[in-house]
Amino acid sequence: MVKMNILIVAYWHDPRFKKKPGGLIRMFELADNLTDLGHHVTMVLPKLGFPETQTRARVVAIPFWDLPMLRPLSFHLILSITLLYMCLTKTDFIYVRQMNSFLPLLIAKFYGRQSYFEIPNDPYIGYSLINKTKRWAVKLIDTICMHLADKIIVLSDWSKTRLHVLGRVPISKILVFPSGTDTELFHPIRKEDACRKLKLSPASLYVGFIGSFFAYQGIDILIEAAPLVLEKIPDTRFLLVGDGPMRIAWEKKVQEKDVQSRFIFTGHVPYQEVPNYIGAMDVCVAPHHQETNQASPVKLFDYMASGRPIVASDIDVVREIVKDSGCAILPEPGDAKSFAQGILFLLENHEVKQQMAEKARKYAVMYYDRKTLTKSLFDDHVMQ
Repeated sequence: MVKMNILIVAYWHDPRFKKKPGGLIRMFELADNLTDLGHHVTMVLPKLGFPETQTRARVVAIPFWDLPMLRPLSFHLILSITLLYMCLTKTDFIYVRQMNSFLPLLIAKFYGRQSYFEIPNDPYIGYSLINKTKRWAVKLIDTICMHLADKIIVLSDWSKTRLHVLGRVPISKILVFPSGTDTELFHPIRKEDACRKLKLSPASLYVGFIGSFFAYQGIDILIEAAPLVLEKIPDTRFLLVGDGPMRIAWEKKVQEKDVQSRFIFTGHVPYQEVPNYIGAMDVCVAPHHQETNQASPVKLFDYMASGRPIVASDIDVVREIVKDSGCAILPEPGDAKSFAQGILFLLENHEVKQQMAEKARKYAVMYYDRKTLTKSLFDDHVMQ
């Protein structure tokens, strides 16, 4: 295999991570996996969350002025100057994550470097969530990026179809690169061992969620379903791992339902510790609303690799991931009663739950290992 000099360019900003690691786990693992394949990888991203501690690749952290208007402008200006210099030296390939700027791809085109443009979530739902003036600008930038890039990366076939139909992008220009999971980090852990590490009672049954607390995640549906589950199995606990803007609202809803003693909100958990939390869960959930712009929910891959059965909303992107794996129950989105029934079925049928858990792990290793997915993408396409 030909070894390349690869630049990975990404922008993110979350004030919660100013003094601690966090952010673009998928991008950091892409850099590590490419490094493991023998490529020379440099990540170029904001100086936020100690990025140099999160990857084995070389990191160029771009400083910026941390004020609302100046933050993106200063980052993109300094980034562009940096890329212009870096591309003067030996750079073979540039991988750009969607970032509301076409300058990195324009620079790649100017220097004749091969480039990929990744669109991690569904842009068309995303456009509908912003005001008309900003929507016009964001759509224009994305359109220019898609035109400049040699290939466009999306995370699911569902996204590929939408990009082709709604964006009129040729199918031949779109590649599917699922989020996948680290099947070494996420692996089956005995519930008793995980509970002991987390100081949880292994006698309780845990229904768990991991992820950012945004409205589209549908935790309000899980809260609606909770009393129906507790009516049948009172010793159930709902373990919510993560944080975000909806936390206060969901905690309030839990209190309104008078089930606060059955819910555990952990707050932010370091990524390396997440497998223990999944290990404590008897059932993992993803109660997405129908209108989610999550084109490839990472939590599903992590659940599967950890060998846990899943109850998830029956939306296109979820159905595409689980396919014929036999590891998930898919109730209708927004239907709390059906969601509760799915959870209860698994909690009450231990043998079925175990069979689904084994199928989940096997399917994740076979189809969604990130190292395998990365090797396949770069062997099959970049080297051509």
